[in-house]
Amino acid sequence: MKDDPLNYEFVSQRDRISIDVSDIREVVENCRSDVAWTELPLSAKLRVLIKERLAQLEAENKQAQEESRS
Repeated sequence: MKDDPLNYEFVSQRDRISIDVSDIREVVENCRSDVAWTELPLSAKLRVLIKERLAQLEAENKQAQEESRS
């Protein structure tokens, strides 16, 4: 099995959705300037941004929980 950092191989059909991104497409496409970003398809860019934001929220929640315990 080849390297699959975005886990595309394990996505079942029921986990796929269609959304209208016409109002944010340009922002997503241009939010980074590195060559690797320009090579990614829009769907991969959206997955990266969503995963990064979820990780950020998770870290914030963990920090808030730790602060509330002290």
